[in-house]
Amino acid sequence: MIAAVRVAAVALGIGAGALVATVAAFVFWIPLAWAGIEAAPLIGLTFAVVIGLVAGGFVSGRLAPAFWRFHGALAGFGMAVLVLVIARLGGSPAPTSRVLLLAALGIALGGLGGVLGGRRRNRPKPVA
Repeated sequence: MIAAVRVAAVALGIGAGALVATVAAFVFWIPLAWAGIEAAPLIGLTFAVVIGLVAGGFVSGRLAPAFWRFHGALAGFGMAVLVLVIARLGGSPAPTSRVLLLAALGIALGGLGGVLGGRRRNRPKPVA
């Protein structure tokens, strides 16, 4: 199955998911900050990462000719690795259990997005 991976689809899925997560973080963060919630950036980032994982998997699954779930899961895992690298470079002392949870969430949510993206694109046409 590794030979059937479209690297471009996975890379575009990771990029699109990161872009969606960035925009969603600002969309969630601004109203929470205006409401006076102290942890607004952290809450906004958490929801944004979840949305970005699904969106990255969706784009990857939509661009893949086959194995949509696998492509979406790879994109979700790639995004989880990207978030982990950024967190580690920022000095985050995240324990191993949370890192494994993020990887599992990335694979599961990216795979879900891949299924949704592949299903919409490859729906069989009705026979007249």
